[in-house]
Amino acid sequence: MKKRLNLNTIGVKSMAKFHLLFIAFMAIGTLPALAQDSHRDYQRGWYVGLGGGTSFGQATFRSITERQTHVGIQAGVFGGYQFSRLFSLEALATMGRQKQTSLDCDPFWLSTDGDISFTPVLGKQGNYYRDLEAKTSWIRFGLQPNFDVLSLFTKPTTKWSLNLSPQVSAVTTRTKHLAEGYENEFNRQWHFGVGGQGSLGYRVAENFGLQLYGGITCLTGDRFDNIPKYMHKSNLIYEAGLKLAYHFGKPIKSKPVFEAPVIATEPEPVVEQLPVVEEQSVIEEQLVVEKQPVENATPKAEATVDLPTIYFAHNSHRLTQKEADKLNAVAEMLKAQPDVTLSINGYASKTGSAGYNLRLTQLRAGTVKMLLKRRGIDGHRLHPVIGKGIDRKAPTGKEARRVELMMNEK
Repeated sequence: MKKRLNLNTIGVKSMAKFHLLFIAFMAIGTLPALAQDSHRDYQRGWYVGLGGGTSFGQATFRSITERQTHVGIQAGVFGGYQFSRLFSLEALATMGRQKQTSLDCDPFWLSTDGDISFTPVLGKQGNYYRDLEAKTSWIRFGLQPNFDVLSLFTKPTTKWSLNLSPQVSAVTTRTKHLAEGYENEFNRQWHFGVGGQGSLGYRVAENFGLQLYGGITCLTGDRFDNIPKYMHKSNLIYEAGLKLAYHFGKPIKSKPVFEAPVIATEPEPVVEQLPVVEEQSVIEEQLVVEKQPVENATPKAEATVDLPTIYFAHNSHRLTQKEADKLNAVAEMLKAQPDVTLSINGYASKTGSAGYNLRLTQLRAGTVKMLLKRRGIDGHRLHPVIGKGIDRKAPTGKEARRVELMMNEK
């Protein structure tokens, strides 16, 4: 029997060490990610919520190892601050109730004064373990950091999250023993709890999030069911349920787009150099310009000029050399026809939020205007410059990420 007690004690200590190592690993492993200057599209600020679900207990009376599991209930409130898409800090308070019975400790007999024996003791009152129920109510006050590991691998616009949350808590429990013709309620006892939660979340609306979670708390001190610790040394509370949170924060907004600062801060053309993959004309879609003198050009000929479409890379307002060179022919045409003015319209694909893509298309249109001005075209002839936002009718995302040039009517 002593060997069994020692092994159980070692098991409890090993479990406590495992939780501590888990917390340290999560804290150290996420520090580099927290230090990054991230521009992800996350909700930053305070949030509050409600949660509830089921609970299970495992102490001397081991409800989750019985032939028939006793499911408890628990509910609570929580609140915290979202520092980034990766990290938030949360405080919580929960209340629960559950029942424990024993089917694997039938030989034992418990007297009303707490003594254990294999058979009833003369002169004492008591009950066999198989006839006892332990009804426990508990309140937990916890603190946990939440690490959204899914944010390290997914796009900023995803609505899903996968949180790992180490937790420390203070738990108070109160238990009542029941048997036929017998009832005994024990004093409230306090425990220090170490454990954690895992949750899968989905942002159902801009300010509302829903999470499916599960967790475990390892309690210190005496068994919460107040059964003398003779064989089983576990002292655990399991939980699972749903959480609904309301986020007060707003999405981080990009800085306002002004054309003048873009020109001032980028003295060189906004061009990304790409390696030449195959030999072909740098300008794939040159303008069709009549080689007749300007004075002989008719309004009808101008109306049939085929203006090129300028394409952009994903999530970028910078141009490759090939796309930027398309503007050479546009500039020559405008110089040859000084009475022609252009509208510049930017578009984006469906990836990302509507607000972000609207700002991106404004930047794309501004980039094209800036490059035409550097080719000697008066900015007053390039108007309006408009970001149209998402083009949902484009067949592909590549065709949606573009700027269109249109001649203005005289």
